[in-house]
Amino acid sequence: MRSATGLDLSIRETPQSVTVITRQQLDDQNIQTADQALATTAGVTSVQTDVGGRTSYRARGFDITNYKVDGLSIAGTADFSGQSAGINMDLYDSIEVVRGANGLLGGLGDPSATVNLVRKRPGKLQAGSVGLRLGSWNSKRLDADLNQPITADGSVRARLVLSGEDSDTFRDREQQRNTGALASFEADLSSRTTLGFGLQYEKNRNTGTSWGANVPLWFADGTRTNFSRSTNPAANWSYTQREATTWFASLDHRFDNRWKASASFSHTNSEAINNFGVAKANTESGRWGGFWNQNGTGAVLNAIHAESEAERNNFSLSASGPFELLGREHELMVGANGYRIEDTSYTFSGVNGNCNIGGVTSFQAGRSCQYRLGLPIANWQTWDGSYAGYNTYRNNARTITTTDNYGAFLAGRFNLADPLKLILGSRVSSYKTYTDTYSLANARSRGDTSKHDVVTPYAGLVYDLNDSYSVYASYTDVFNPQTAKDVQGNFLKPITGASYETGVKGELLNGALNGSLAWFTGVQNNVAQTDGANTTPDGAQAYLANGSGVRSKGFELELSGRIAPDWNVYAAYTNLSVDNRSSQERADPRHLLRLQTTYRLSGALNRLTVGGGASVQSHTVSVPFPGRPLGGGRFDASPTDVSGYLLFNAMARYQINDNLVATLNISNLFDKTYYRQSGFYGGLIYGEPRRITLGLRASF
Repeated sequence: MRSATGLDLSIRETPQSVTVITRQQLDDQNIQTADQALATTAGVTSVQTDVGGRTSYRARGFDITNYKVDGLSIAGTADFSGQSAGINMDLYDSIEVVRGANGLLGGLGDPSATVNLVRKRPGKLQAGSVGLRLGSWNSKRLDADLNQPITADGSVRARLVLSGEDSDTFRDREQQRNTGALASFEADLSSRTTLGFGLQYEKNRNTGTSWGANVPLWFADGTRTNFSRSTNPAANWSYTQREATTWFASLDHRFDNRWKASASFSHTNSEAINNFGVAKANTESGRWGGFWNQNGTGAVLNAIHAESEAERNNFSLSASGPFELLGREHELMVGANGYRIEDTSYTFSGVNGNCNIGGVTSFQAGRSCQYRLGLPIANWQTWDGSYAGYNTYRNNARTITTTDNYGAFLAGRFNLADPLKLILGSRVSSYKTYTDTYSLANARSRGDTSKHDVVTPYAGLVYDLNDSYSVYASYTDVFNPQTAKDVQGNFLKPITGASYETGVKGELLNGALNGSLAWFTGVQNNVAQTDGANTTPDGAQAYLANGSGVRSKGFELELSGRIAPDWNVYAAYTNLSVDNRSSQERADPRHLLRLQTTYRLSGALNRLTVGGGASVQSHTVSVPFPGRPLGGGRFDASPTDVSGYLLFNAMARYQINDNLVATLNISNLFDKTYYRQSGFYGGLIYGEPRRITLGLRASF
């Protein structure tokens, strides 16, 4: 496992907390998306900003911004413009989550976590499977996974994975359609050299979905609402679509002296369309409106149409192997990696230069065709989502943001004594982002920010107490440039900070069971925060740097593996304290518990495997925006508690014969009502109710 340091280390040898979600765990829990996978991971929580998909993932009190596929960086999943297509777990074999900062391999980072998704790879033996899953809300999902050796000895081999889903959701009038495909090839050019290449495609489309919250949190008179989870305030034509195509290649060579060299490259083209219409509260020219009255009046349709495209190139070069020094064998790793991403956001016009919905022109024509308070809904109680759609087209105006991030790194694992290993490393990075804004007349203006020769040190120490237990400590710097701007239109200074961790790890039952206990501290400075109602010169939200910084500390317990031949367990507990002097909000629960187990019965029932689990998180504190309406344009934005929750899940798997297996999965077993977001723009987003899925898989 190389995700933490670039060195080929076991979990116990790595001086950071590491969780690996295996293919078996993904199958046992019917995990279909990265969102579902991260919801089972130690210390990771999520805050969903939009029903349409904008979700930020957090660990140790900070947003997770480092996402990778096979070690190469991808765009973060919280991107509103949707440069990351929805991540379809049918295409992946496992997920590696390294908690704490990981700037050694990426240059950029936060003291949260790095998520690395590992694609399915071809094998030398012929194999395949076809699966069908049927579930709640008319969900239908079909997938096929075919592995084929092309030559008799398997030296040239291929793997094809196809996945498709068509489903309603628990919200009225909302549907989703997801498609994924992976074609991967490998060729052994010699006994020591392997070439890999392939193509991956993903497309996700949600219709009847919302921009922002699911339902209002308060009525206009300040009374708390109590809507059904199925309530959907979106227009029927509202939709979001994300599409991405990735070409990838790799070359690995093993030398006679046990050194290894690797090179990898990927090229991704993606596009996103957000065509949203939803009845919610909003602000225009400093005036808030759109709060629903209990008699059915007051609602207005908010709308936005935005499109973007992105092109991303990634590369990584590395070499690692042993060397002798002072009579002992040590390990060295050297390499370079980086990426360039070019993101283009388009603007739109309509009839006579104006965007148009039902004869009403947009107040922000020529940018994102945005409507806030100008589209009244006669009665939200009887509204069925019908509303005239957009009349708009793409014009010449656009914004192109180009980001370059390149760096070189060096790390060594030094064998100071038989039980004592020291890992020292450093990275030198250069970062630059520049934004070209083109007017309707194609006139260009440019803004940029850059940082060169940024040094990111890494240090880790591991001491083996005996054959089963080790203690460790690690430190790394944090550096992350920001694209947020202040009221003058200047980019904020980069985020800086540090990540500290110490702990103990154990391998029990001959390595079948892994356990860890970690204490951690994370620090961030210059974190962007909104500058009230102030805007940048181009009208966007202005930000300030949080000079007082954010500090988190806590501890984690994790246990995973097999405690008996047919009994697998996973348990993780996180205790977290966050000191953010600039805000009374606490987006992260103090207590987070993940539990999961499976057991294969014996005797006459040995074809049956049963399992279950629980996810528990304590309450959080939300500072609502703008707050509870008090009348006269006044609001109460006092911090409010968002209740914690306990969710159970259950599964059963029955091996009908050697080639056919049936599965049953139930998430949110007791149909608990809970929130994934509360207070943002006066709304809330419900978590998913009980979901039941039946599956049948044939293998050959």
